[in-house]
Amino acid sequence: MKTDRNFHLMFVIVVLIALNIVQCTSSTKTITVKVPEKKGIFKIDTVIKHVQGKTIYKTKFKDSVIYVENEVNKDLVEQYTELQSEFDRYKLFLDAVKIQSYTNTFEDNYLTAEVSGSVQGEVKSMALNYTLKARKVETKIKKKQFGIGFQIGITYMNAEITPYVGLGVSYNLIRF
Repeated sequence: MKTDRNFHLMFVIVVLIALNIVQCTSSTKTITVKVPEKKGIFKIDTVIKHVQGKTIYKTKFKDSVIYVENEVNKDLVEQYTELQSEFDRYKLFLDAVKIQSYTNTFEDNYLTAEVSGSVQGEVKSMALNYTLKARKVETKIKKKQFGIGFQIGITYMNAEITPYVGLGVSYNLIRF
């Protein structure tokens, strides 16, 4: 009887080792996962503050020198000095100080982003609308048949059925 028990135990061990070898060689498969489209928005409505360490720029107006924190649009200064009438200069000034809106779109295989906002010498508002595009991603997964973990079950020993709770090695026939 003892020899039969040892034989059965050795048989089970050999079968488990064989199943483990088969599992290691043929249990990897490639699956395709669909990533859905995702949309969102980032909105900034506050004025962006200037950073320390400002650069001072120098510009000339007639016979005077003016120092400013931001670089001056030289084309606009030339247009202003070339205008003879105060009315035309005032129209150019109003055009320069009006609130202007902007929109710029960026796109690649994964993302579409639209940056928009308004400026008037400084940023008044800014927003980013984005769309993460839907796509399919291929990935490899490995099915694991063996596991170590807690087990709950029923055992039959000495003509008696008893509950069993413990730690053990298992081979998964069916996964759920």
